[in-house]
Amino acid sequence: MRKTQLKDGYQLRDSPFFRLANRKKLSTLLRVSEETLKALSTSQDLYTRRWKHKTKKDKEVDAWKNYIPENADEYRPIDIPIPKLKATQNRISDLLSRVQAPDFLFSPVKGRSYVENASHHVEGTAFWSLDVADYFPNCKANNVARFFRRDLECSRDVTAILVALTTLNKCLPQGSPSSPILAYYGNSHMWLKVADLVASYSCKFSLYADDITISGPIIKKELIWKIKKIIHANGFLLKPSKEISLIHAPADITGVIVKQGKTHLPNRQLKRLAELKKERAHTKNPASQAVLDNQISGRLGQRRQVERV
Repeated sequence: MRKTQLKDGYQLRDSPFFRLANRKKLSTLLRVSEETLKALSTSQDLYTRRWKHKTKKDKEVDAWKNYIPENADEYRPIDIPIPKLKATQNRISDLLSRVQAPDFLFSPVKGRSYVENASHHVEGTAFWSLDVADYFPNCKANNVARFFRRDLECSRDVTAILVALTTLNKCLPQGSPSSPILAYYGNSHMWLKVADLVASYSCKFSLYADDITISGPIIKKELIWKIKKIIHANGFLLKPSKEISLIHAPADITGVIVKQGKTHLPNRQLKRLAELKKERAHTKNPASQAVLDNQISGRLGQRRQVERV
């Protein structure tokens, strides 16, 4: 894996996982006993399935694993690990998050935000966004194994345990704290190839979880076709409904508007802020006023972050 040039963090080969060769050292690194490590890597029923609506955040269904809600295509399954397994996955995620991330990766990277992801493209006049479909379910256990075995050179035994700890039904589970970072590292060969390709066309590339953004003075369709070819060759599909191409027009990049070399709040956010201020002006109840004040303060803070005003 090629090296990256960032000030913070260490190189992948300096990770404590690098060339980790036995269970005892792994259990010490993950801060669990060898007995617990064995139980977590071999036991069944370590997750509780929950269904979340794809667009309505407040709609959530607690359910057994074999339960499928009505209109199942509107929901995504979230598998929540038991506390001990979740703590172990958090430890894995934390250790991997200390590795220097490439400059095109904005999530999951500590200290980088959706605003910085959008700011990465402020110099562009043309924009193209793509979205990977069912990202975690298509991040296979084999890719995770390849990362630990090939890139980190872990022993076969350690690799098998780490794969068992972080995957479910041979893929990364949605709901695990280690899935986001392993989704990147398990497919880093693909994303690095995309990054090199985009740079060869004198464009910018950013990856925010499963959201892909390309920007530049001009974006050739040939480039997008080649990106799609790389992604499809690695077993992923893209959502046609989320593909957007713009030139000399405001671009919505991870919820931030990029326009005329600056970042702005979307109109919907500005409208909601105005509505809250109007509601606050007509509210007499002290408790309701306090709630509205907090909401307004939060949105003003968001606006300062986005627009730097």
